[in-house]
Parts: sequence; structure tokens; C-alpha cells
Amino acid sequence: MNWTNVYGLDQLGSFLQKTRKEKGYTQDEFAEIIGASHATLSALENGKSVSSQTLMRAISDLGLKLVVLPKGAQAEVREGAAPAAAFSRSHEEGSRA
Repeated sequence: MNWTNVYGLDQLGSFLQKTRKEKGYTQDEFAEIIGASHATLSALENGKSVSSQTLMRAISDLGLKLVVLPKGAQAEVREGAAPAAAFSRSHEEGSRA
């Protein structure tokens, strides 16, 4: 499984579609798995707004985990381990000195 950075709904939708296809699911099959209509899954994969519940169900049922980091953060992720993030706070530390 490849890691990816996502900066918008269109990129997230494309990544989810690619992952779904790699796992061998058709849109109809996966829509049924996540409890959504074909149209809703199509909207998700095309970067359109869907409910957060549908989005999180799709992420989970594809065997993925959503990790949110602050902009500018550097993260080291090891397979099988929880993500460890090293946050760059030099601008904050400098203002406190």
C-alpha cells in the first residue's frame, strides 16, 4: 500500500477510487459494502461533497486510516506502528525566548 498526501477532495476521491480498484471492487460492490448508493460513491470518487460518515466508512472499509497533521509538520510513519509526528515549532519557540 502506498502512502499519499491529500490536499483536497478531488485528490482524496482519486486515491480512494484507485485503492478500491486495487482491491478488486466495482463501484456497485463497494457502494453496497459502505451502505451508500452508486451515485454517492461516484460523487465521493469525483471529489464532490458527501457525508463525513460515508467518507469515513469508505476509508475504513478500504483498510485505510485517516491521519491529520498540521501544515508544515514532518511525520515519520513506520508500518505497523502508530504515526510519530515531529512538529516544527521553531517560529513559536523563537517568539517565547
